[in-house]
Amino acid sequence: MYEIIVGRNSDDLKKYGSIGTAYIGKHVVGTGEDAHTTSKILLDLIRPHVMLVCGKRGSGKCLHGDTLITLSDGSVAPIKDLANDTRSVLGLNNDLKIGVLQKTEFFKRRVDKLVKIRLRSGKEIRLTPEHPLLTIKGWKQVNELSIGSRVATPRTLDCFGNKELEDYKTKLLAYLIAEGHLGNGFVLFSNSDPEMMSEFKSCVEEFVLSNPVRNEFGQFSKGNYGANTKSSITKWLIGLGLYDKRSAGKFIPDCVFNLPRNQLSLFLNRLFSCDGSLYNKKGRNRTQWEISYSSRSEILIRQVQHLLLRFGVLSRIRPKITKINGKRIPSFEIVVGSESVTTFIKRIGFFGEKKGLQKVYTANEHVIKRNPNTDTIPEGIWDIYRPKNWAELGRKMGYSMGKALRTSINYSPSRQKLLQMAEAEQNENLALLAKSDIFWDEIIMMEELEGSFDVFDISVPEFHNFVANEIIVHNSYSAGVIAEEMAALPKELRDNLAFIIIDPMGIYWSMKNPNEKDSDLLRKWDLKQKGVDISLFVPGSKIAEYESAGILWDHTISLPAGEFTAEDWAITFNIEMFSDAGVLLGRAIKNLKEKSTAYGVKDIINEIDSDKRADQKHKDVLRSLFENIDSWGIFSKEKISLEEMFKPGSISVIDISHYEGWAIKNLFVSLISKKIYQARLLSRKEEEAKSIAGEEKSGMPMVWLMIDESHQFLPNDAKTTSTEALLTLVKLGREPGISTVFITQQPYKLHPDALSQTDVVLSHRLTSEQDVKALETVMQTYLLNNIQKSIDDLPKWKGTAIILDDNSEKLYSLVVRPRTSWHAGGSPIAIKNDQGTRNN
Repeated sequence: MYEIIVGRNSDDLKKYGSIGTAYIGKHVVGTGEDAHTTSKILLDLIRPHVMLVCGKRGSGKCLHGDTLITLSDGSVAPIKDLANDTRSVLGLNNDLKIGVLQKTEFFKRRVDKLVKIRLRSGKEIRLTPEHPLLTIKGWKQVNELSIGSRVATPRTLDCFGNKELEDYKTKLLAYLIAEGHLGNGFVLFSNSDPEMMSEFKSCVEEFVLSNPVRNEFGQFSKGNYGANTKSSITKWLIGLGLYDKRSAGKFIPDCVFNLPRNQLSLFLNRLFSCDGSLYNKKGRNRTQWEISYSSRSEILIRQVQHLLLRFGVLSRIRPKITKINGKRIPSFEIVVGSESVTTFIKRIGFFGEKKGLQKVYTANEHVIKRNPNTDTIPEGIWDIYRPKNWAELGRKMGYSMGKALRTSINYSPSRQKLLQMAEAEQNENLALLAKSDIFWDEIIMMEELEGSFDVFDISVPEFHNFVANEIIVHNSYSAGVIAEEMAALPKELRDNLAFIIIDPMGIYWSMKNPNEKDSDLLRKWDLKQKGVDISLFVPGSKIAEYESAGILWDHTISLPAGEFTAEDWAITFNIEMFSDAGVLLGRAIKNLKEKSTAYGVKDIINEIDSDKRADQKHKDVLRSLFENIDSWGIFSKEKISLEEMFKPGSISVIDISHYEGWAIKNLFVSLISKKIYQARLLSRKEEEAKSIAGEEKSGMPMVWLMIDESHQFLPNDAKTTSTEALLTLVKLGREPGISTVFITQQPYKLHPDALSQTDVVLSHRLTSEQDVKALETVMQTYLLNNIQKSIDDLPKWKGTAIILDDNSEKLYSLVVRPRTSWHAGGSPIAIKNDQGTRNN
């Protein structure tokens, strides 16, 4: 079978064939169920290129660390605690059902902006503006949504544990959380329901028999039953962290989330039987019933909402003011609407006196009206689906005037109506949507948050989504494939090249390890798991962190303060060069460079302090800024050595993930880019001179520079310290033999000059219209393909992408081959390496 080679001109194709190429994947032919793979797709490596790799891998899209993730065993954990957690998560599968999905990777980074979203159900989430949420028209970034947008949340979370708790303990927990006084030297339960008081006493007696302590419980007063501080129940509550918790601080302990279905139902039954209410909603329509539960604890209320969802009970949270002794006390109320009351009663129900109201509801269930406008499909469905013939479909559905069905486009259809339409038209995709596990919740509040936030993401292969705070979110591999192929070149070719990966996320260090987790998939591709012989460069001040994580490192790097210009420092500190502080900075750097370039940050501080022409307040500002970055221990007087990075055939990973902030990362990228260009420019002249003299060429190899998160270094809307150096590589780098690979999840944020100069684009699925338009600027007039259509036509396989080749003037669909080396997440301890560390 023939091979497709991208990035290679016709003369090189005739001369070299497939020699010096990288196997990146297989050509995809056809769409939908007819899609299949054919030829290998190879990437040229022997000529310089400007390449763009974009799409979803797990960078811009992140969640606040406190975001709760539901795990397969029923546990709920903050996403920040999942780095080494091997348990599966819940997410949406291809049948639009919530199921258990495998989690493989973990990412962490720091951002300065988040968006807080609140939905009509009361659910909230904090996430980066670029994070996609699922809408009826597909995945949309948060910054493309607005108040009124409807996003996918689970209608049910069929997830229960298998860690049983004795029934008497389950009941006691519910009673004491609902109406227990847990503090002031005793445990007290207050309730006027005789049946519940009787059961509570029985549970206490059973607990005492199993955990005996003398003189534990007794009658305190009418309707009150309690224990002293020495009781076994008190000790139990202390162990669970519940003792001494007032109403506003109460919560449901972890053990409840791991209960099997029947015991979790029992817990909620007793909880609602205490503090819950079943009532006929007041108003003109006296046949609508609701269930509510109130608490001063927001944490407790959100936990209850989550547990209800496990039984398919939809609810909403609303703030409430309660008057206690004349004081207005804020609290929270969870409301189960009329559409879910029957589900609640069948799967959870009430106990004691409230069971009487439950019987009244059940007896009148046949005449009770439910709100049909809650669980609907967004009106936007009509923008992506229209019946073939409205009148014909209307008649099939029993409309006396078939055309009347057309009025449906004016509102959001119910699930039942959409299912009827799907069945009448035999539309399987529409039926999946109508029967899906998705509840389309509405955004009612969006708030931008500014500060410094640690954010996280996880990778879910194949399905690329997971449930977070009861909201379905998108998650995060192709640059590593290219690096692996570079390492696999024959030595005589590899030695003509040097590969440098700028890694601001801390994810490429794991390439040293073979990809054991995907061994079955690799066999299907006729590939073998194999690590890559990379040289890992790490900040010298962070060695202890790498060693404690068991990560092999090879060389240390530091930033030579004397290599940077006054403008570099001004951009880093966001200081205007013509301001008083900027002028002082320029004068200090000029004076130092006239003496020597081997100076450190302390030398800069001393030069600023000794300036007699500047005001003290400007000196203090600059001193404070330089003292802060000096405390990080990443700057030195010594010049950076490129000798190890430029070894023939070497693959160098420069881990700058530990550098604080993008401004410092930019300083490094600026410096390394300048060094590469200057070194290759000189080497190219030497090569030409030797060629003219008929001598054998030697010296520095050609360079492939791969930059992840490249939009942070070469943005379209701001100037960074890296901007000029990278633009030089983009416009002039190919001539001296430098290939630049820009890796980004957000191509629209990349500088337009970088986009216009690319000759190879590898793009996975994009969710943003802005990103698609950015790719269209790369597309030349000879390409008749619509990029959006090409992306939409990709089969729903893991790793599918399009590749645009400016050399052959063609666009191909492909599936990127699996990695042979381990692909780590953003945390440097995601993999434990059994070997020790070493250094040179």
